[in-house]
Amino acid sequence: MKNQDTKNKILEIALDLFSKHGYDAIGVQTLCEKSGVTKPTLYYYFKNKEGVLKELLNENYAKLNGLLEINSHYIPHPKIYEQDVIVTLTNVAQTYIKFAEKNKDFYKMVLNATFAPNFGTLSKIAVDFNSVQYEIIEKMFKSMARIHRNMKGAEKRLAWTFIGLINTCIGLKRQDCMNEFVKQFMHGIFS
Repeated sequence: MKNQDTKNKILEIALDLFSKHGYDAIGVQTLCEKSGVTKPTLYYYFKNKEGVLKELLNENYAKLNGLLEINSHYIPHPKIYEQDVIVTLTNVAQTYIKFAEKNKDFYKMVLNATFAPNFGTLSKIAVDFNSVQYEIIEKMFKSMARIHRNMKGAEKRLAWTFIGLINTCIGLKRQDCMNEFVKQFMHGIFS
């Protein structure tokens, strides 16, 4: 039990430090001091600082991606506007918002990794983790494109644009406008 507590403490402190100061700004010594562990202890659990980051990303992206898999399932109702595409898009947007609210520090890192220049360690490592959520949302749009042919061939672009819109709303702290943005996005799809 103590081993898991130590590992979790390091991850908790790392998430706090990385989200406040940036991954590249925090050294192993600082991480160890704040966590109350020695360098050999950190290396025992994670091998290096990058291992800590990968573990944080793996744990948190697994939660997010699991929620997205559940909430991105499209059930077609093409004849009833209020029960068709907008339901799934709203569910996905709400999934992101709720996740970001419950996991503020992690989501701050997500936004940093997503929108920061691609030269930092965080951005380079997060690319593979980030790509899974894009694949989930692209799969959702492919499902929609089977019914709504105007989306055919644009699924990847729609996924990137939709996630970008959601992340912009979260980053600007405008989650209150998400339903309006979802409707506007949806009307752009069908125009």
